[in-house]
Amino acid sequence: MRTWSEDHPKARLLERKQEAIKVAARELFLQHGYANTTMEMVAARAGVSIMTLYRHFRSKDILFQAMIEHLCCHQAKPARETFWVGSPAEVLHRLGQVRLSQILDPDEIALYRVIIGAQEQFPEVGQMYYHLRYEKVVEPLSRYFTQLDQQGSLHIPDPASSARVFLSLLQGTIIERLRLGVEPMSSDEEISKHIEACVAFFLAAHRPAERAPEANSQV
Repeated sequence: MRTWSEDHPKARLLERKQEAIKVAARELFLQHGYANTTMEMVAARAGVSIMTLYRHFRSKDILFQAMIEHLCCHQAKPARETFWVGSPAEVLHRLGQVRLSQILDPDEIALYRVIIGAQEQFPEVGQMYYHLRYEKVVEPLSRYFTQLDQQGSLHIPDPASSARVFLSLLQGTIIERLRLGVEPMSSDEEISKHIEACVAFFLAAHRPAERAPEANSQV
């Protein structure tokens, strides 16, 4: 496909068409699943020709991957300069709220189910989803834990492992129950209490060791 400078009218037109295709693909894949969604369905929903669709995305596999990235990367993110400011309890609670608001989103739950259903045909999407949804969070959280350990605020000798532990605590059974349809969405109060419990447990487990009192010097 020919490329244009960002300010060229055709570049903006192509961008709008690509966005329309991704939105249509998101709606259809989440509604019908990977196997039951066709490129013809996506083209019709997006209001483009099948040739235009294939010019943007050469196959359904490529479109499916683009849809996953589109969904994972277009959710609201907190301002970076203020997100990590505050006490460890405040920062981790804030992270818990953002994290659970993302993975408890109905579209996110639907996407997870679609990915599980497509694993046999398309195993690499699971790896892609894991990277976008987990490893991209582990990296900045590990850096934050490294700072806390160096400052002596908490004892976190393995920041990456502790980051994964905290994310696993947050997810707990609250996510699996919803994904499996065991029970409806938890209330805001229940989610907040769950986050508070996770933060308290994590901070208690990583409390810095108390220094032994210095022996009185003898003259």
